[in-house]
Amino acid sequence: MKPTILLLTVLSAVSLVSCGEKKTTTTDAPAPTDGELSSLVLKSAPDGAIAISDVRKSAKEGDKVTITGKVIGSHEPFVKGRAIMTLGDPKKLTSCDLMGEDDHCTTPWDVCCDDPDVIKASIVTVQVVDKDGQLLKEGLKGVGGLKELSQLVVTGVVADGSTADNMLINATGIYVQN
Repeated sequence: MKPTILLLTVLSAVSLVSCGEKKTTTTDAPAPTDGELSSLVLKSAPDGAIAISDVRKSAKEGDKVTITGKVIGSHEPFVKGRAIMTLGDPKKLTSCDLMGEDDHCTTPWDVCCDDPDVIKASIVTVQVVDKDGQLLKEGLKGVGGLKELSQLVVTGVVADGSTADNMLINATGIYVQN
């Protein structure tokens, strides 16, 4: 099995975690100062961004896409030491930061109480690969101010191995809105 497909499967499984005891979690991470990831940060939002839930209905492998979303979906939306994260459609998913209950969820960016079918249809995995198609071994968290709950516009290509259940985007640009 391809490593990216395995990682995508693991991320999808983690995103379907149920609500539980609240834990203290730190979102601070040092931002990479150079490298391939820093070059992906866009200074302005690209035009024509489409909601994740809409892109998932029609995009297929190899399609260029521009999506808008929020870093939400699981207990750990970033994979430490790898250029991969989950991005969700905030118009379809309710992250725990919006629930209004202090002890409701384990992390504010989780979507644990949404319907699993809605989660599946409203989340993508965003990754950054090198020229050979290999996942970069550098974390995305902190790049250009990127953190949990960040609103993003991402440009990229629907990756080989994407399925109806798991859409994977190879990012070519990331604009952090906040």
